[in-house]
Amino acid sequence: MAVWGGVGAFLWLGAPHHARAADDAALWQALATRPHMVVVMRHTEVGREGQSTAYDPSGQCRGERMLTGKGRRDAEAIGRAFAAHGLPPERVQVVASAMCRTRDTARLAFGKAELEPRLREFLSGSVSLNEAMDAAEEWIRRLRGPNPVVLITHLPNIDALTGEQIEYHQAVVAESDERGQLKVLGVLDLQP
Repeated sequence: MAVWGGVGAFLWLGAPHHARAADDAALWQALATRPHMVVVMRHTEVGREGQSTAYDPSGQCRGERMLTGKGRRDAEAIGRAFAAHGLPPERVQVVASAMCRTRDTARLAFGKAELEPRLREFLSGSVSLNEAMDAAEEWIRRLRGPNPVVLITHLPNIDALTGEQIEYHQAVVAESDERGQLKVLGVLDLQP
């Protein structure tokens, strides 16, 4: 099991727009051309109904928070952004938390996802931080290669895995090593 600590990204919230755009272009280029790349992103926007920590293992989403209409449209736009940068669904490996909001984000964006119950929001208490981080490492080790791995999970998990607190429209771009651990390269803006 790895010891988890964040590595800060090179982007700053106060950076000028043109600097962020240049950084985004470099991150897209890395994703499209370099091996062993990983994108760690949140589900898109959710409504207030349901509980953020609820999980329905039947897949029927009872009690869970669900994507809003905007969240659904944003997920579709994320898929279009990946495709526009040379990363259509067949060029990415997608793994999502089994919670409905992450599953739906993955399927709307990429049309597919391997679902992993251990990637649920660890603050729910039904899965531990160590279980969630071990699951992320296992999937990254298993899928790393010429095509990027897209890991769709929850903010607390992303913070623990990468040291980054991102918005719905952002993703952490990282390079993985053979153990499944990540070196953060930056934060990508996926805003449609």
